[in-house]
Amino acid sequence: MSHPHQFLLKQFKYAMEHFVPTVPESVQEEAKGLYDRLLANELATEEEVLAALAKVGKGEYPHRHAFWDLTKKAGEVKRIEIILDHLDVSVRSKLEELLETGANLEEIVRSSLFEERFNPEERYQIQDGILDADEHMKDDMVDIIKEHQAEYEKLVSQYEVYMDEIQKQIDILRSLANKDPKWRDEILDKVRTLEAGWSVTERDPELEIVKKEIEYWRGTLGEEE
Repeated sequence: MSHPHQFLLKQFKYAMEHFVPTVPESVQEEAKGLYDRLLANELATEEEVLAALAKVGKGEYPHRHAFWDLTKKAGEVKRIEIILDHLDVSVRSKLEELLETGANLEEIVRSSLFEERFNPEERYQIQDGILDADEHMKDDMVDIIKEHQAEYEKLVSQYEVYMDEIQKQIDILRSLANKDPKWRDEILDKVRTLEAGWSVTERDPELEIVKKEIEYWRGTLGEEE
């Protein structure tokens, strides 16, 4: 009998296998422990699985962002070359067109243009190319981190602060749910959507988006900031 949350756990395992190499062993071990316990427990609820994904996501978040910030400039040209070589001619042509506008790859993948310009098969091809390039370049990137360890640690600390600020703003949005029963469920649904972004398998929550939600709901509720 398959696990009732097999798909989520499959995503969980995939995410663990693709942690950036600087994610601490303590985070990796905790992730594996959570995964193993959930896999062995067919009575685990979806909420428990999602909570585990979010916990691991918060653990790897600052390290992932610090890693890519520090290695992006040094390895970006080679990384893009590997990704483009991975793509069919038509997909490569469309992606090159967007890159020529000056947008970086991460911005493209996270933007609405990604879904507008590429069909699901093409998006998968690009994302698979990104993973392939990152695997090819991990050793080079680890060397870059070793050469700039102090800068890396500073970036990790900055992203920990940034992550805490995002959660603080999400909590402010959550508090607005108590202001008017009419809007309570809708606000809490939005909070759940934003917090789902902490999951190691989802896109990160973004501070500006959370702030815009707070601004919108304060306006709807007739509150001044």
